[in-house]
Parts: sequence; structure tokens; C-alpha cells
Amino acid sequence: MNKEKSDNITSVDIENAIAAAGAEFSVDAIVKSLKPADTDALRRRVERAVNSDDRLFHDHKWQCCTRESFFNGRKFLITPDEWEINAGILFPGHRFVPYVSGEVFPSTVELCQNDKAAGMKKMIVPLGRCFHYHILLGSEQIFDFFLADDPANSILKERASRTDSVTLTVYDLAEFYAANDFLFGDALLCTVTDFHAGKVKFEYLSGSTRTSSAQKEYLKTMDAAAKQVWDEFQDYPDIPEQLAWMIYYAETGAIPGGSIDEFIAGSETVQLRPEGDHAVLTVADAHHHHDGDCNCHDEDDFDDSPLLPEGLSISSGELDDPFKLLAAAGVPLNIQELDGFMLDAIYGRETDFAGVQSRIFGTAPMGLADEAQQAVLLNFLEERFENLMENYNRTDDESKAELRSQIVEAVSRRLDYLNWLADSGKEPDEEAKEKMRRLAEVAAKLTEALKLLNHPGFTPDHQEKENLEILIDDQLAIQEDILSDYSTDANQ
Repeated sequence: MNKEKSDNITSVDIENAIAAAGAEFSVDAIVKSLKPADTDALRRRVERAVNSDDRLFHDHKWQCCTRESFFNGRKFLITPDEWEINAGILFPGHRFVPYVSGEVFPSTVELCQNDKAAGMKKMIVPLGRCFHYHILLGSEQIFDFFLADDPANSILKERASRTDSVTLTVYDLAEFYAANDFLFGDALLCTVTDFHAGKVKFEYLSGSTRTSSAQKEYLKTMDAAAKQVWDEFQDYPDIPEQLAWMIYYAETGAIPGGSIDEFIAGSETVQLRPEGDHAVLTVADAHHHHDGDCNCHDEDDFDDSPLLPEGLSISSGELDDPFKLLAAAGVPLNIQELDGFMLDAIYGRETDFAGVQSRIFGTAPMGLADEAQQAVLLNFLEERFENLMENYNRTDDESKAELRSQIVEAVSRRLDYLNWLADSGKEPDEEAKEKMRRLAEVAAKLTEALKLLNHPGFTPDHQEKENLEILIDDQLAIQEDILSDYSTDANQ
């Protein structure tokens, strides 16, 4: 009789009991509600049902919750990089994937500020420029995403290289960035408002409030969660599913100390690797199981993965941003200095990018690893120059141009000194290190002045211009004092 009663509890009965249990429940409570004769047997069936239901999370004690209840109200950070900030956009990419239902297409997430949805637009960029914003979708799914986002990307299914163009839907955040003087290190503080509909609200979070200790704690917590996910599931789930479970296991506080992008870039434990026919996040030194075999991969697996297009790596670290490429090419400029060069050229009625290129790099060849890197960098610079030229207002810039030109000349002199120092082949002595430290202080203050001078909405009044002139004159004098012996040294 008891056995018959236990056998009469069907899978539908279990599913109905789970559905009726609400947002949070335990496996014990489900078993108790069904009143089985064979408790152990039914418990195993309920555990399997919970484990196979992608709408649920559970911990090691089989305390369960729905993903909707876990993520609704959940806060997370998005940290745009300098390229996105300068372009006034945000790639949806993988940024929202762990936080909303898998039924929501990434570029259809409704991103709102003050109940107003952010605008969206189409953007054409080189594949090498945008690939790393999408890598956590899972390398085998990235090109499906590109095709679904725009039919123009269908050619990438046949052939794809770093310099091929991709048409993507992006958020237009130019006004938001400008209104908050948004800088690299600042963040979008996001809150999930509707998990199933893919609705997220956001606000500005200054980088000055994001302490290094909080970021380190975030990385530590996420590393521990990643190990827990790996121990639990090995390489079975795809990356989005791995990330969702990591966030569930992690205790990151009301406001996390970092973003997913910062976690992937900063973790010393988690790696992106190809595993069989898909890419996964693995834990360093973890054993990788396939059909019973233990097989640890070498670093060469990154380059040999058939999942990736020519010239791209599953490691986002190799997809350098343009400012890293500039530094590698011997031109370590920040965005304000780069715009300063370009706006100075535009003010001088230079309309040919080749002329701007020679201003920035001189006549020496770029010291980059390959032609692909050079193409990515030059594409970025040319697009940036054309954008500045299209939006340039000569009348408003007239009162600022001379001051900007003085700073650009000082930046050029600093770069000349740093290149001479590098070309000398000598290890910098204490005196040279002190010079570089003092030059960095000058550069930081001149960059603040450039930030004002480059801003299209800033037109200085008489007092503001006089204050800028004093600051610039003082810093130029300090730099000249630092480099007073440079001309003599350089000619020896």
C-alpha cells in the first residue's frame, strides 16, 4: 500500500509542488508536502527535478530559490572602457546576460535612467574592436549573436578576421557620459527591475567611491564562487550559465566592488578556455574531465581553438584597447591628449587623417606586433578624428585653441624625451625616474586643463581663461625646468 502510494507520485506532481512552493523553499519542504511512503526515493527525484530546472538555484543544503526572485532587485556594475566612453556608447554584449532571463536577447535589454529608456543605434566597428565585449556569450554563440543582431553580419559565418566590419546595436549614452563627466573607472550602477522582461535601471557611480579594497574583495569572492561552480558542474554549462551560478554563490554585498569585465580581466584564478566544442570559464590548475579522462590544457590551446576567427584569441587580454596599442607604438597618450592633438590639427585646418597620423607618430614606423594591431589602432584613430571634425565648432573653439596648442606642444616634447630615454637602451637611474615622476605630475595637471579645453560645451569667460593661462604657464615652466638638460643629453 505504501509502495503504491509512493509510485503514484508522478513527475507532474513534483513539478506542481515546486511551482506552488513560491520564491524560496527547501527540498525537504517539497518532500514533506507530497507525503511519500519512501522519503529517500522521492527526495532523490525532487533533487533531480530541481537540478534540471534552469529557473531555479539551490545551495549545497538544497535550499532553493527562483532565479527571478534572486535577480529582481539585484545590483551590479558595468564599467565602460575608454573607447566606449569616447564614442559615447555602450556595447550590450555579455554585460547583462547573467542578470536577465536567457530568453532575453542581449541588445533588447531595456536600460533605463529615471524611467526613461536609453536610446539605441547601429554602429559599424572592426571585429577586433568589439569581440571582447561579447566573449562571455560563449565563443560558439558569438557569431550567432552577431547574425541575429544584424543580417549584414552573415558574411562573418563564412570568413572572419580582426579587421572585418561588424554592424551592432549599441546604447547611445553620450549625454549620460557628458552630464557626469564620465571617466574610465566610473561605473553604471545597475539594478534589475524585471528579470523576465529584461529591464534594468542604471545610475552614475563615481570611480572615486570605488575603493581598491572593495575591488580586491570582489575579485576574491568571485574567484571562490568560480571554484565552487567548477567543482559542482565541471565544464558542462556554457559561460552565461557559469556566470549566473557564480553570482548566486558569491556574497558581493549590496553594491559589488567590481564588474564582470573587471573580474575576467583581474582574476588570477579564472581563465577562458576551449573545452571540447564550446568555451568555458575554468579555474587555474583544475583538472578537465572528458569521457573519464583528466586532461589539463596548455596555453597553446588559446591559439589553436577552431572556435575563433583569424587573428583573435579567446583571451580578452590579447584584444588590446587603442590606448594600450598607442603605448606599444611608443605614443603613451591619454584620451584628452589624443583629442588635443586632433583638435589642434582641425583648428589648423588639417582635414587629411594622414597629416594627423604624422603629428602623432612622426615618421618612425609603429612598433606594433603585427599589421592587424596597426589596422585596429588606425581605424580607431581615423574614426575618432572624423567624429571630432564633424562636430567641430570653430567659433566656440577660437578662444581655447591657442591654450590647447601650447599643451599639445608640451606633450610632444615630453614624448620626445621618453622616446629618447627608451632608445638609449639604458636602465633609468634614480635621477631619470624622478624626472619621469615629476613629468607625470605635470601631465596630470595639463590633462585636467585639456579636459576643459576639449569639451565642446565649455567656453571660458575672462576669469576662467586667465586662470587656465596661469595654470598652463606654471606647468610648462616646470616641465621645461625638468627637461632643461634634455637637449644637451640628446645630442651627446
